[in-house]
Amino acid sequence: MSGGGTETPVGCETAQGGGSKKRDSLGTAGSAHLIIKDLGEIHSRLLDHRPVIQGETRYFVKEFENEI
Repeated sequence: MSGGGTETPVGCETAQGGGSKKRDSLGTAGSAHLIIKDLGEIHSRLLDHRPVIQGETRYFVKEFENEI
């Protein structure tokens, strides 16, 4: 079969497939960045108790000043 010269070589198909994998990994990196940002916000909301403590302190001081 001498007509095999018109077919696309296997190496070109592999190169095209490799390009799509590269694009997928770049999209995933952007998504990972957003996930990390969201995790940081969740962490600060759950574990940063300073606003609660400051509010309780202000309330205590107000109540204490009203009694005097």
